[in-house]
Amino acid sequence: MSWLYERHQVVSEVNGTLEIVTWFGKTAVLGDGVFQSGRYMQRVFGAMLRMLPRDAAPKRILVVGLGAGGCVPVIQRQFSGVHIVALEYDEVMIALAKQTYLRGADLGGLEILKGDMRQTLALLQTEFDLILVDVFCGRKVAPALTQEPVLQELSRLLSWRGYMIVNLFKERSTLSPIIEQFFSQHAVRRACYNEVCLYRHYGMGRLGEGVPQGFEDREQSRTYLEAVTPTGSHREIVEQSGMLGVRMRLWSFSFEHFVHEREPDLRPTDKIRVVCWQPYRGDRFLGWRRIPGIFTIHFKRGVAILPVDPPPARGGGRGGGSADYWKFWSSHARRHREKFLGSREYTIEEVDLETFAEAYHATKFLDPLTRRSFVNVLKHHLKHHPQDVHLRVVCRISDSLVIAGLATIDYADISQSDHVIAFVHPSAQKTSAGVGLIDDWFARCMRQGLKFLQFGLLHRPGDPRSWKAYTAFKRQFHLYEIQYPHPVWRIVWPKRRVI
Repeated sequence: MSWLYERHQVVSEVNGTLEIVTWFGKTAVLGDGVFQSGRYMQRVFGAMLRMLPRDAAPKRILVVGLGAGGCVPVIQRQFSGVHIVALEYDEVMIALAKQTYLRGADLGGLEILKGDMRQTLALLQTEFDLILVDVFCGRKVAPALTQEPVLQELSRLLSWRGYMIVNLFKERSTLSPIIEQFFSQHAVRRACYNEVCLYRHYGMGRLGEGVPQGFEDREQSRTYLEAVTPTGSHREIVEQSGMLGVRMRLWSFSFEHFVHEREPDLRPTDKIRVVCWQPYRGDRFLGWRRIPGIFTIHFKRGVAILPVDPPPARGGGRGGGSADYWKFWSSHARRHREKFLGSREYTIEEVDLETFAEAYHATKFLDPLTRRSFVNVLKHHLKHHPQDVHLRVVCRISDSLVIAGLATIDYADISQSDHVIAFVHPSAQKTSAGVGLIDDWFARCMRQGLKFLQFGLLHRPGDPRSWKAYTAFKRQFHLYEIQYPHPVWRIVWPKRRVI
């Protein structure tokens, strides 16, 4: 090919007539009058990669639609040492890629699979941290992309905390709703003339995305509300068609608070109702006003979902049923679980609050005021429903020293157990005690038939940096992350009196 300028055509049985244009040593491939590969598409792929968070470091990347390979050097520049698996169904395109953009690429980390993605995706067995999708038939996105079997395979291949970025060109409004039946859309960006979307699995904490099926907030637990609602005050628990809330009467006003999927009952009463509602999902609520951010705090929470099968005997091997609740944990967590269960140095015991609090304060983790406030939460619930509060500690057998602890509170009426306090003694930071306590919590909840394990708060941008380490620890246990939308409020005026 001429370095300065050359233009010629290649006929492909799959893509029809392809036009190859070389201009000052840079090659572009056009099909049906639009760029299939070239500098333009490299800019698009660069924009796609910039959609990832700064701390994203994928190790395995799947490229669906290699084209002439222009994406490969872009990926390798941003993520050195990454392993790339690229799918391409046109052997003419693969040949062009090897002659052009792959000549200077690191081919040792590149694996090219030829074939239709409807067949080749099913052959892959390993998960990928990042999936890039750029599949077109001329000017249109390939119809196969939105077929249910293809989307199911992409969902299977995407790791739990992975990212999928799709080039939808000018068809986002029609195609994205189909993709969102399997993935949650987290971001949209315009890259030159293309619209690209970033998707993740549902359960990655997008604001207002919703909650797992069957999950209820703890404010839908009568056990919880009876413990936190003072008796003899103006506050009372109310129930509307199975939805629990709290109401406080003050003069001619009735202040009400609900946390639920459904909208509260807005029928007028004899008082001025000021109704606050925390929905689970959505971002716009007709007739409601958003509570100003200065009065609200948005937290991200993590929930582990247990299978329904009974657990195997503790310490028994890895069974094949869904009772293997640990099979979706990270490899690091699974390894520490096996290490703890095989150790003869430690034992897990249930203790009283005094023993637990003494060991907790001895760690000096967090400030004394915060530690005392957490202990007071346990005191309060022990007073109202002691049978649901569990104080578990890991003791070193040789000297009976408490080296770690976990306090949880069960709410059987919503099939949930909440994480309240966890600590590890400084001398035991490198042991497997923390994972051992989490495993003990999972196993106990399985025996009791509780489905949801509420791990509490997770770090978000802007939260204290001290939360990051424990958030990373929690995320080893395959959490479904929840972030409620902004809470809303409205006034319901009383019924007019008929004279």
